[in-house]
Parts: sequence; structure tokens; C-alpha cells
Amino acid sequence: MTTYLVIALVLVGLGVASLVGEFAFPTGGIFLVVALSLFAVAAAIVWWYGSTLEATIAIIGFCIGVPAVGWLTVQAWKTLAIKRGLDPQAAGGSITQAMPELSELDSLKGSTGKTLTTMRPSGMVELNGRRVDALTEGQMLDANTPVKCVEIKAGRVIVRKIEKAAPVTNDFDLNDFNELNTQ
Repeated sequence: MTTYLVIALVLVGLGVASLVGEFAFPTGGIFLVVALSLFAVAAAIVWWYGSTLEATIAIIGFCIGVPAVGWLTVQAWKTLAIKRGLDPQAAGGSITQAMPELSELDSLKGSTGKTLTTMRPSGMVELNGRRVDALTEGQMLDANTPVKCVEIKAGRVIVRKIEKAAPVTNDFDLNDFNELNTQ
């Protein structure tokens, strides 16, 4: 085996090690850039010093191998990620089905109550006579504000301020109606 092929293979090995390093120690893509650079240098060395056939095989190998390794890495990350435990589709339904201790929170959805503390945007609310840690949808609310539970997301109770409806009056005057029709 010629020297340039050994150098190219060492560079490919270092590139693979960099990819494994990115998977094991997420660096924000630094090891990924290093790996791709090492692959490019290895292909350039084979292209510069090798025959046309060797260069073609190396470039085709990288064009197929790098995306295949990338796809396998993403699949491995999806399988091993902690996020999967909070993914309703991966849990086979809802999070509360996967975590029985949260199932009683589902019964609070749609219930009304009041804030016990100032919500900035998190705080304590009382829903159906039960004290619960909750979050608003981003707005701040004072204590004793009427709220409604609008969602249970990732084991968190999300509440919204209940706006008081305008009073309905039955003060209908037929003259007002006739004036509107004549204009």
C-alpha cells in the first residue's frame, strides 16, 4: 500500500473518531466540521496522488458514506435521547399514560379556580379545591385572579385568565331600531 493511501486512511479514521466524539460530547458541531474537513483532505490526497479510479472510488465512497453515517447518527440519537420519554408518540399515547402519577392532572383540564400567588408567569393556583403549581401562557397575573386550566403539557398545568363577560341588557327600544333602518 502506498504512503498517500495510508495517510488518507488515517485521516478517514480521525474523521470517524471526530464524528463519534461529536455524538458522545456534543460540541455544537465543531467535531462535525473537523470530521468533514478530514474527509475532504483525505479525498483530495487520493485525488492528487492516486489514479483516476482511486479518486473516483474515494469520492463516491464519501458521497455515500458521510450521509449514511449522518443518518445512522440521527437515528441513534433519537433512540437514546432523554427527550423520547416526553414524546407522546414514542410513549404510545399521552405523557400521562406513560407516567401514571400525572394522570390525575388530566382531570384538571377545563376546570376553573383562582391564583393563590402572583403568577410571573408561574405560581400556585387552586383548581377544584386542589393547590397546583401552574404556568400562564406568558402573561403575569395577580393573586386571586380567576383562571381556567386550558392545557396539561409535559406534566405542567397551563392556565389562562378568565375575562369577565359584559353584562347582557334587554333594553331594546323599537325607536332605535327604526332609526337604524331609515338611515
